Amino acid sequence: MLPLRRSLLGLLGCLGLHPLPVSAQTAPAIERDGDDDPEDTGTGQLPLAGRLERVGRGPSALRRICDLTPFRGALYSAHAVSSLGSDGATILRYDPSDAARPFRLVFDWNRPGRPTAGGAGGQGFLRVHAIGSRLFVPDADPPYGGFGLVDHGTEGYVFLSDHDGNFAPARGERLLPPSAPDDAGRPGAAVLPRAYHVIDVIRYRGMTLASTGSVPPRERAWRGASPGALHVADATLRRWTYAIDYPHPWQNGVWRIGFMVRFRGRLFGGLQDYNGREPNDMVVVDAPPGATSLAQSMLRGVRVTPMGASLTLRWYVDGDTLYWIAWQRRGGVRLYRTTDGDHWSEVALPAGSGAPTDITRWRDGLVLLTTMGVWRLDGASLRLIAPVTREMVDRRRGGPFDVGDGFCAAPLAVLNDTLYAGSQRDGALWRVVEEPRQGGQ
Repeated sequence: MLPLRRSLLGLLGCLGLHPLPVSAQTAPAIERDGDDDPEDTGTGQLPLAGRLERVGRGPSALRRICDLTPFRGALYSAHAVSSLGSDGATILRYDPSDAARPFRLVFDWNRPGRPTAGGAGGQGFLRVHAIGSRLFVPDADPPYGGFGLVDHGTEGYVFLSDHDGNFAPARGERLLPPSAPDDAGRPGAAVLPRAYHVIDVIRYRGMTLASTGSVPPRERAWRGASPGALHVADATLRRWTYAIDYPHPWQNGVWRIGFMVRFRGRLFGGLQDYNGREPNDMVVVDAPPGATSLAQSMLRGVRVTPMGASLTLRWYVDGDTLYWIAWQRRGGVRLYRTTDGDHWSEVALPAGSGAPTDITRWRDGLVLLTTMGVWRLDGASLRLIAPVTREMVDRRRGGPFDVGDGFCAAPLAVLNDTLYAGSQRDGALWRVVEEPRQGGQ
């Protein structure tokens, strides 16, 4: 049923018929596994051979493309320079049917001309999600730790588009965040009090959640404690409230809850301890069907790798399997899988295949993007479809899909039966072009 549902969503978008917006009152109690982005995987068979072709680089594209999401017949890309470290945050739209101007800048959070102390602009967009009938973009590192729009303290933002994928621009001469959105579809910026990093957004048990690095409610009594937290949106999507956190009880240090995915009724979230002492690799939230709020007792830390403290680069659900791409403290980037959410096994990639960065379904198979190319993934075996060639590698800057940022890895997405990948070197978009089959077949 899932491919049929995805195809129907794509057909509705092409016809200009958009699903109703999702609110706390209308969202299902149990969402499908994965995230909220609709997928159209294409049709037919994967190519036996192909090549990676550079599509181009749009206006205001930054060094890294961190995410690619199809929406309303176009591909939206989230950009960063060095996430949580350097100014730069833009969202671009690529429409292959627009021959004259396929790339367009749709949201700019660079705030040019602002004082640089504390960060003049946002420091990276890591995800752009299609939730219901609009796009949600979390602000990974807002300027100055926020502008005190609500509680006159630290705050983060989630930028929401309208139903056509348009974002409200920064506001006024000071280039402040746009005014508040609403659940009817007005674009704007939702405010997350106490958050200083907003990493991801997802629906879970009918609630809209954001994963953050935050200041705990009683920061005066806990100076130096900055746990990772989950914030919950109200019905209007304007205001988000600090709900639960990790570690709990609080400890001195900085934690962040990272990218999220739903699987078998639970919510899985990446985890980062800034000092690298954390024994766990991830957090898991287990809320019962019908839950209308989160309780601290629903969240626990989970260790999968021998040393813990892995950074989650990507999740992907395919049928009954959850894939996890993790950057380990020692051992590099690895690919893991589970069918029950409790027992994990590593997918051993052959020598020379490169570090994995993303995985998705395209046509009749799973494809894996690595630093060395695009591969078909069948169980534990890989077949190369499109390699990263010598001509694509720069001596100083490396290959287009190299891993060098713990919050941003080269993404994959399918649009109009074409597989696209985002560069980590110059913000360019690439695609796989099918080569003729051997013998002309």
